[in-house]
Amino acid sequence: MEDFIKSISIQEIEKITGEKPEKIKRWKKGITKVPESAIRWLLKLYINGEACGLLGEDWEDFYFKDTLFYVPEWRRGFTSHEIRALFWKCQLVSSLDREIKSLKQEVDKQNNEIEKLEIRVNFYRQQVILVFKDKIR
Repeated sequence: MEDFIKSISIQEIEKITGEKPEKIKRWKKGITKVPESAIRWLLKLYINGEACGLLGEDWEDFYFKDTLFYVPEWRRGFTSHEIRALFWKCQLVSSLDREIKSLKQEVDKQNNEIEKLEIRVNFYRQQVILVFKDKIR
């Protein structure tokens, strides 16, 4: 465990355990023994892959296993490539949302134009009917 502690930066250990940097420096130098609670956090991260051990309580139920990242709301894990692709997909969704909004505005504009044309058609239809009735009499 001492080798593991020595291989991790002070900032990372501080993030994981919440201990002060001075205390972590004493662990790294071997002056004081690493407490069981800190070892538990590190082992939890290493063995179970629990993300909360590294990233904090907000990441409860997120974990790493067999090179996959598992999210509580999803049944299967994500590969690193799928996670990278999510950013591209978010950009794509944003772009498509803007395009949909633009197309909806265009459809509304066309519908308004059609309504105006229908009003004119009805007017001219009435005119034709009146002229036809007038000629029949």
